[in-house]
Amino acid sequence: MKNVNPSDVVKVVQKYSKYVSSLSRKYYIVGGTAEDLFEEGVIGIIEACNDYNGESLFEQKFDAFVKLCVKRQILDAIKKANTGKNKALNESVPFTTFDDEGEEQTLLEVIADRNTSNDPLDLFIDKEKFDERIRKCEKKLSPYEKEVLEHYLDGEKQAEIAKNLNKEVKAIDNTLQRIKNKLK
Repeated sequence: MKNVNPSDVVKVVQKYSKYVSSLSRKYYIVGGTAEDLFEEGVIGIIEACNDYNGESLFEQKFDAFVKLCVKRQILDAIKKANTGKNKALNESVPFTTFDDEGEEQTLLEVIADRNTSNDPLDLFIDKEKFDERIRKCEKKLSPYEKEVLEHYLDGEKQAEIAKNLNKEVKAIDNTLQRIKNKLK
């Protein structure tokens, strides 16, 4: 990698940003956005600046080189996204979400769909609905998954859960991903 003047790189990024923007809109990346592809294109520009063997970043030959680097960087990012390696992340369901006021809610609070009525009959019916939803979720989970989920919903981090259950952190992470997919 040669020594490139950072101000020249900034000028090149500015010069080719419209090209990157138009190119990134033509493609789709699984689990990403057009902005992600734009960023990949900018990475392609920077790599082109570092790898170019010509005399100047502003000569005619550089134009074709930078466009090729940008396109390859974007296509490589799309290929990596489509490998399935990140499928769990792209299709994941969070254990927490935000309500209309921006307050964080846990999965149990969302499942509960709580009614604020003080009528005993409404409270009983709500409790029955909640219990039924919990039973449906429990039928889908193995005993081990239930145990991991309980620890997680108690606010424990993955490392804490792993230590408490004498498991590897990666095993806990995989279990949480399975739980999310089952409860989707």
